[in-house]
Amino acid sequence: MNSNSLLFAFGAITFLVTFSWFKYAAMEVFKNELDSNSPNQGVWSKLFKVFLVDWLVCIAGVLGTGVLFVTVFNMAH
Repeated sequence: MNSNSLLFAFGAITFLVTFSWFKYAAMEVFKNELDSNSPNQGVWSKLFKVFLVDWLVCIAGVLGTGVLFVTVFNMAH
């Protein structure tokens, strides 16, 4: 594994760890919303939409952060 691939992986991991902290906070807010809602009106559709958005954000973030780390590394050398 060359340095660019390793750095890309570190960038991807950095994004995923940071994003997971934000998701934890969002889940706490969503739990409160679930508790206050009446009999689960559209909860599953909302959860599915959140899943799709999070999935797209993770894909773009992992690729973007990985490329950013490699670009900065290559510019510094």
